[in-house]
Amino acid sequence: MLRLHFSSAQAPCLDSNSQPVATDEALQRLQTGDAWAALAASGEDVGALTNWLMRLRQRVGGRLPGVIVFLPDCASPGAMAALKAGADALLPLDSPPALIRIQLARLRERITPQPEGGLRLDPGLELDSQTRSLRIGDQHLPLPTQQFHLLWTLGARPGEVLSTQELRLAMDVPARARADTVHTAVARLRRHLRPHALDQRVQTVHGAGYRWAAAAEPTDDSATT
Repeated sequence: MLRLHFSSAQAPCLDSNSQPVATDEALQRLQTGDAWAALAASGEDVGALTNWLMRLRQRVGGRLPGVIVFLPDCASPGAMAALKAGADALLPLDSPPALIRIQLARLRERITPQPEGGLRLDPGLELDSQTRSLRIGDQHLPLPTQQFHLLWTLGARPGEVLSTQELRLAMDVPARARADTVHTAVARLRRHLRPHALDQRVQTVHGAGYRWAAAAEPTDDSATT
């Protein structure tokens, strides 16, 4: 998660669990999927902020990242302009960290909904969120929480390549966790699936991310670890 502030802002937002970056770097990282959200602070003059938001929202394809805007007055005309330009939420500039975390949790839920109920991957192959398990015919394969969330996220969008940043968000990986956390989780998931000949359904798309292959798709060497 990134933190940036525009020149009109007297100070950045009060969040210590985000990475401070310049506005251009934030735009590039959000557009390439290297970050899932940004906390953007501005003063009453929101011209630079709204221009930045519109540039971000011009991105074509993929899921848009989330942006929470911090302003001195969230009822001002500038605040309404920020919402129209693409801000997901507004908070006062002096919002405490606890309030910021609550708003981030809501934003995260919108971007990456949490597992609920069941998810059918194939005939006889279904994920159960209550038991955190994969039903394979008459068998039930319990999965650790992180691997379960990983498989659910991939299986909910079969054939679609998901970036490591999207998967970090789905698995609720802390911002300061190791860069190879997703790769390690994928390797562990494949080990769980290997006895059932399902490990190659989790495919690596080099330079892009990972995907859950449909049953009829041929697998390739990229699915190995």
